[in-house]
Amino acid sequence: MKSLVFYCGNFGVFDDFCEPDLSLDQRFIKNNTSIFFVQAKGDSMSPYILDKDILIVDTSITLSRGQVGTFFFNSNPICKRLEVRSSKKFLVSINNEYSEIEIKQDDNLEVFGVVIGLARDFYE
Repeated sequence: MKSLVFYCGNFGVFDDFCEPDLSLDQRFIKNNTSIFFVQAKGDSMSPYILDKDILIVDTSITLSRGQVGTFFFNSNPICKRLEVRSSKKFLVSINNEYSEIEIKQDDNLEVFGVVIGLARDFYE
């Protein structure tokens, strides 16, 4: 697929900014068996992740500090940031209107994968 590089500023588009190929598969899919596309629901991760965004999730990556992860929290699918403070764990939304969720000893938290990208429809 031919592609162009567009700068989000006051620059023009010139032929020397043409890229020979742009492959979303090469960019995001390193291992076919570990990549999943999931749809976001709700606004707790806005403004970065919006309702109905398609999240590209890699289940082979170990979740690191600051990354957005997908989890099963008490068997419910959820997308948040995982934070550890003073040996306590919290699921944290990006949208400040939502309270963080402290993970208690009775809770069951399973990491599904790390969000590595997203796709969004601009016009519905």
